[in-house]
Amino acid sequence: MDDVTRVLNAMAAGDESGSAELLASIYGELRRMAAGKMAGERSGHTLQATALVNEAYLRLAGGAGDWANRRHFFGAASEAMRRILVENARRRATDKRAGVKMDLNEEIHELQQDEKLLQVHEVLDELEAEDPLKAKIVKLRFFVGLGHDEIAALLEVNEKTVRRHWELARVWLFRAIKEG
Repeated sequence: MDDVTRVLNAMAAGDESGSAELLASIYGELRRMAAGKMAGERSGHTLQATALVNEAYLRLAGGAGDWANRRHFFGAASEAMRRILVENARRRATDKRAGVKMDLNEEIHELQQDEKLLQVHEVLDELEAEDPLKAKIVKLRFFVGLGHDEIAALLEVNEKTVRRHWELARVWLFRAIKEG
């Protein structure tokens, strides 16, 4: 049993000190996940990796989740990051409609990024109903920015399996977005 699973089990058993120990155990990994995702965003993005990690952790810790193991916890973390990024994209879209001014090149790039993020978010539930593994891979790759090897380790599957499912999921997402 790894440290994260041990701490999660202790927290489920009512250990009050577990939250601080959990944060110490997983902060670096969550920060790396968030940094991977934020690397694809424009420079000067209003949401930084540290803020993304902190917000995701607060949501997870505040919900006093019932995580079975490390994989379950990081799956929940990727979902929390996804929701935060979607909320942020929607907020920026609202600001733009309200007339908040910004540099035209930044605005075009940001619009493209936000539209892509929201389009994937909109069809992801359909993919999850059809193929939960592909949906998990998309969340971890697209919304969190993990590499194939990191996803394989987290989901405890072969890296070739992750690559194959990622390619099939990309085709599925492209078709679903195009048809929608």
